[in-house]
Amino acid sequence: MKLSHDDIERLALSTLARWMGELTSRAKWVKPVNIEVLATHQLGLRLDYTRLDDFGKLPSIAAYVDTDIKFRQYLRDARITVPANTILIDESLKAPEYPRADSELCKRRFRIAHGCAHHILHKMAPVHERRKMDAAYSGRVLTMSEFSAISNWREWQAGALAAALLMPGKYLALLLGQRRLKFYGNRLNKPDKLALANLSDRLKVSQTAMTLRLCQTGYASKLPASEYHDPTDIECDDDFFTAQTSAAYV
Repeated sequence: MKLSHDDIERLALSTLARWMGELTSRAKWVKPVNIEVLATHQLGLRLDYTRLDDFGKLPSIAAYVDTDIKFRQYLRDARITVPANTILIDESLKAPEYPRADSELCKRRFRIAHGCAHHILHKMAPVHERRKMDAAYSGRVLTMSEFSAISNWREWQAGALAAALLMPGKYLALLLGQRRLKFYGNRLNKPDKLALANLSDRLKVSQTAMTLRLCQTGYASKLPASEYHDPTDIECDDDFFTAQTSAAYV
């Protein structure tokens, strides 16, 4: 089952609407989507944490059926069973018990959203396709590489749906209005840099995730680095600098 970007936007909106009701139409009321509650209460998923592979090949695993996986954990060969309807996340992303600052918050939120997206897409698939996927994960022990290979063809859809769940298009429209950010290569001018930081903080996502989302939805454009321009820069002629230098020595 392959979905277009428009299909994914509609799917994200309908999922959020079923859980949250109608999304707010006021920018001041926009809040981060509580993705943990969406995962556990709306979708009935279990969130769990462990060390996933010493080499960091997978930051999270979404299991539709009981899935046995073998990998390297703490420099030893390990084998675990990930129960059905579980999102297993690397323990490095677990929220601290008494946080003053949770530096991994954005990463954890995206991994949970990514797992939610996999489960939503799985439930939407035709019955024969779901059975085929379930059979691929059950009845044998998978290596991390094998697990990734089975999931790989769905990754772009899950990533796009995760982004749409955390950064709903309606929220972006409310927060940005007619404004469009401009990336000059990898650079932003100061006003756009501040806007990107504010958007990311408002929705509790990384600036990288927000950048990709803005570009995909048309709220940001890519321009050549040579065209970089910062409207907050102050251009002064030589007479101004001469006068300022002279004044400094008076």
